[in-house]
Amino acid sequence: MVASKKSSQDPDARYALFDALSDLERRAQSAGAPDLTLRKIAEIRFLTGILRESVRPFPIAPLRTVLRARERGDRRRVSPAAAADLDAV
Repeated sequence: MVASKKSSQDPDARYALFDALSDLERRAQSAGAPDLTLRKIAEIRFLTGILRESVRPFPIAPLRTVLRARERGDRRRVSPAAAADLDAV
């Protein structure tokens, strides 16, 4: 789930797991769950919160795509010698 939300633009989807774990922790406390269980839920919720905040709010193009686009742009540029020849005409 975290990997699929790596660049999600939908904040509600990125926060859903954290919210579900918070709710689970509250229900476990009210049901009298053992301390070990509560600690594990709290630990997972904490780590999920860190991941939630580290998710990019917008998609980022892979490096390979950026390099290909740059390469295409470089091929379209006219060399200074060719530009001088065009100016001479």
